[in-house]
Amino acid sequence: MNDKQIDELIDKALQEDGRLPEGLSERLEQYIDNLAAGEQTKKISLVRRRFIYWCGGVAAALVIGTALFFQTEYVQQKPTTADTFSDPMEAAIAANKALAFMSTQLNKGLDEVSDAQQEIHKVNKIVNKQLNNKEEIQ
Repeated sequence: MNDKQIDELIDKALQEDGRLPEGLSERLEQYIDNLAAGEQTKKISLVRRRFIYWCGGVAAALVIGTALFFQTEYVQQKPTTADTFSDPMEAAIAANKALAFMSTQLNKGLDEVSDAQQEIHKVNKIVNKQLNNKEEIQ
């Protein structure tokens, strides 16, 4: 409603009854103005809220973009392995020593397994003999 319509309604009410409470028209106008200001405030708060959401989205995009940039830069800068020997002969000698060490350790381990297997075989013989003796007694 605009001011002209409000004034017409007030005039119409005055003509019908002839008397209105004092200050009613001013209070009505003030109330209507307050309602209009409230609607304007809601519109402004809606605009502010949209602006804040928009800024938040932009900030999130910047953070994600920066993180991805540094992540890809970090991945590209991983150190590469370098040869430990510049002379191929030294490398061959070191490899031979390493393989010989590994071979002796493996042989020691296999000997231990073989010894353990023989002990287990002896224990199994004794257990089987005892079980067979008990079966004969019963």
